[in-house]
Amino acid sequence: MEEEEMTVSFFVMSGDALRSLNDELQIQLGEKEAGELLERYGYRCGESLVQSVGYTCDNIEELEDTLPDLLIETGLGRAVTKKVTIDEIIIEFEESIEASHQGKKENAGCHFTGGYLAGVISSLFDKKYDAIEDECQCRLDKFCVHRIVRNKQYVMPEPEIIVVPGDAQYDLDICTGYLVKEEASDKSYEIFKDWVTHGHQGLCITRDFPAKIRKKYGLEKTPIIWLSTSETENTVPPQNLSALFYHIENFLKKSEEGILLISGLEYLITHNSYSSVLKFIQLLNEQIAIRGAVLIVPISPLTLDEKDLKLFERELTTFEL
Repeated sequence: MEEEEMTVSFFVMSGDALRSLNDELQIQLGEKEAGELLERYGYRCGESLVQSVGYTCDNIEELEDTLPDLLIETGLGRAVTKKVTIDEIIIEFEESIEASHQGKKENAGCHFTGGYLAGVISSLFDKKYDAIEDECQCRLDKFCVHRIVRNKQYVMPEPEIIVVPGDAQYDLDICTGYLVKEEASDKSYEIFKDWVTHGHQGLCITRDFPAKIRKKYGLEKTPIIWLSTSETENTVPPQNLSALFYHIENFLKKSEEGILLISGLEYLITHNSYSSVLKFIQLLNEQIAIRGAVLIVPISPLTLDEKDLKLFERELTTFEL
């Protein structure tokens, strides 16, 4: 009984903390941005839970067996699974800790909980899942119903079909980010192709149409993310730096001595602030160092003020053409 009371006390404190964090984020960022940030934080927490308990699932039957125990471990409330398939999992909360501490609000939602569940499922299957809350007790629904759906836009490292024997022509240092100052990105693509055709797994991020890039540089298997608002496969809107960072981080975790090309830095700056893109590159450069990878960033010197260009030069190693 004593242990049960301690557990309930922990849940109440957790719910209060989530509410306070949500309120503060809404004041600082606005309602929509606060919800998105809480969901991303929940996602990382869900991933961490699965990693800490060491669970994995090879098939849907194992997920059905594993999920009830994991739902208890999350401490998010009293929940049951209503549907389990490889593409969609529906989880219903009779009591949601997050919802119970928000009160009744028309536009409220359990963003942290949804993100947490998506992180758990994604980590179990090593695939990307997103959360959609169809019903919420905050909105006077009887239950909180979360639909966890498979995201088809999930980048996995793949080696190129054609592998050239011998060493790559361009000798680059592992754990290094390179800035290539050029009006077009031809040299950067040449370096990237050289490495991926010599056994390195690559990820290309570009504002150019992927089919055009594949044809021009002979890239058949290398994953390409298109910076575009078009709702097509492996597309990320240029203003969504957090989603882009997620895809890159996931790729770096799964590749060995991988190489990353970001063609379209100026395009990212026009859709975000200069400072946010600089911070994005700083965080990315840290991941490159941690994961033993290489980063190639082409940039046209004419598109930036000298002061702004020098800040990028400070973060990245200039590749001498």
